Amino acid sequence: MEYIDFYKNVRAISQLDPDVNEDQQNQIANTLKDMKKKYLSTDDKMEKGRLNEKISGLANAVMQNETFIYETSDALADTRTFSKHSYDTLNPNVKAALPDILNKRTYPVIKGGKTGYEVNGNFMTLGQIQDEVKKARIDKSSIDRYNVMRDDIIKSAGKIQSSEFSDFNFKKIRANCFDNLVTQGNVGSMANNPLVGNRVFRDDLEQAITKGTYKDFGITDDMIVDPTPADNSITPEDAKVIYQAIEQDEELLKNVLTDYLTQSLANNHYTNLKPEVQRNRKMNQYTPQSIQSNNTYIPQSTQDNNQYIPQAIAYKPGMKL
Repeated sequence: MEYIDFYKNVRAISQLDPDVNEDQQNQIANTLKDMKKKYLSTDDKMEKGRLNEKISGLANAVMQNETFIYETSDALADTRTFSKHSYDTLNPNVKAALPDILNKRTYPVIKGGKTGYEVNGNFMTLGQIQDEVKKARIDKSSIDRYNVMRDDIIKSAGKIQSSEFSDFNFKKIRANCFDNLVTQGNVGSMANNPLVGNRVFRDDLEQAITKGTYKDFGITDDMIVDPTPADNSITPEDAKVIYQAIEQDEELLKNVLTDYLTQSLANNHYTNLKPEVQRNRKMNQYTPQSIQSNNTYIPQSTQDNNQYIPQAIAYKPGMKL
């Protein structure tokens, strides 16, 4: 289903009042009828108790499912937090199942006392399905936090005089970025939606993997396993598979994303230094006796259109993709 058709459908559903349709009413009635027969046919008090619990569980499941459909369709119809890019990066199995679930063409099931649906042959609770939607949604609060960091960096850079130290403190800013941005937000959302201007981390990393420039992201050769080695090349499809493996390692994803965002802030720092400060830095680069900082970086990109050239991250032994 194309995004525009999906959006129109969920928007229409979100405007409906929660209600149980006729098919569901018939299913519930038949289930209750069967339970009633079992209840009346037994004198076992424990069995009667279990049947009562099942009846109560069915009632709760119906209510939970109606709330789930209303909340999920409302979230999917909100274009401020769920974009076409969100739809494109949504878990494909969940994406395929949602139209039938939201339009009540399939019925919820109860397993282990939890309500959910069969999604591509696997049971997923209502909460797990919503988690997948949440992962793909735009994390607006993280965008706001990043913009505040960026604006502070730009303001501070503009105040630096030609006689003052002008290097970007990568280590300090990276720690702040990790502690107050990446670990505080929805990592999946930040990785899969525009955060730095119109740039998307996932797209940039997949492109780097395809081009063989993934080392710029701090990813080493032994961390990249070509899913189709026979063709002797990493295709865009291979890059998607590799990215999914990286995404499954939350610690690795957090670190690579932190470097990506920190380098973007570094780019903003250097491009917003006063012209005379930039001239002095350029002259110092070509002075053999000059003392250069380890994190000196002169970017070519402009604000919010940054090419990512991150610092390498530490590879932990045993980390596999």
